[in-house]
Amino acid sequence: MKKIFMYIYSLHTGGGAENVLYKLALFLHKNGWEVYICGMLDEEPSFEEVMTTRGLKVIRLQSNHNPLRTIPRLVRVLKKVKPDILLNWLYPCILTGGIAGRLAGTPRIIANLRGPDLKKKKMKVFLDGIVARYCYDGYIAVSQNVKDVFVRREKYPARKITVINNGLDLSAEKYISKISRQAARRALKLTSKNIVIGTLGRLYPEKNQQFLLKAFTLLAPRLPAARLLLVGNGPSRQELEHLANELAVADKVIFTGWQSDTYRYLKAMDIYVLPSLYEGHSGSILQAWLCRLPVVGANTTGIRDLIIDGQNGLLFSLKNPQELANIILNLLAYPKFAQKLAAAGYQTISENYTEQKMCGEYLNYLENSPVQNPPPRR
Repeated sequence: MKKIFMYIYSLHTGGGAENVLYKLALFLHKNGWEVYICGMLDEEPSFEEVMTTRGLKVIRLQSNHNPLRTIPRLVRVLKKVKPDILLNWLYPCILTGGIAGRLAGTPRIIANLRGPDLKKKKMKVFLDGIVARYCYDGYIAVSQNVKDVFVRREKYPARKITVINNGLDLSAEKYISKISRQAARRALKLTSKNIVIGTLGRLYPEKNQQFLLKAFTLLAPRLPAARLLLVGNGPSRQELEHLANELAVADKVIFTGWQSDTYRYLKAMDIYVLPSLYEGHSGSILQAWLCRLPVVGANTTGIRDLIIDGQNGLLFSLKNPQELANIILNLLAYPKFAQKLAAAGYQTISENYTEQKMCGEYLNYLENSPVQNPPPRR
């Protein structure tokens, strides 16, 4: 039985990366792998209980951002578990996990490259590049744009990077079909007259919800029944609430907080917008397409991999909120075009981005990709 150790920043259930890791871990477990999942930080709500119930082995590292403390702890854990493969997710884990894996003598070390932090400081970029060249056997990038960024900026060896896109479980469509749009709206105190523009995501600066809020302010005078639905929670919430008050649209903006059932909120929307500064390979766009919503996204890394402008969605520049406001107004003015985009989005996910396809590609990669950096002798 092969043993894999999956090391991630947090086991929080609200993140896209965490959800993909959870689905992949279950898939590998069903295919005969012994799966260990290690979270660097403790954040609630956590996947730990459900993972343990499903037969996965969960380890809480209970560390902080200090690599001088994190790396020795991780080395001790890895030497005890002795995995065949170490798979690291998200930047802090890619850095500390790569070093710890080599020190522990782990046979194969792989990293999953997701949303590239485009504001990463030069020293971190430099360190990341060194670790990439000397610690890793391979990388899995979730999109071609993500691969391009890491090759260009961190100087990752292109030959070591394989692209495997995220995928979504299409069986969720059966559940979605049973959700009443009217009931979903009533729960939010909305009526059929309300036009609902919404987004999903943790309230973090890189998700850029403030840009969407500014664009909404520009179209609100022309659409008095419009409402903005922000599904998620995070450190930027207070700032966003203050901005909504400052822009005099607080009574039209709905903050739902963190929600486990995002499909119920997507069913209440008319248009889905993703204004992120960068993404890996957006799971929320896939979810919106599965709900047959027209999708509008920022023309940034990880979003333009999915959206073909004018075919399955629309892209906008982050330079001017007025452009986004105009796009939303045009979609509402031409509902048949909006429906065409939504149908094309659904076709895109059903043909290219299924969870079955994603997990199958991961399994093939893990079983067949060669070791390129042999571990040091112990």
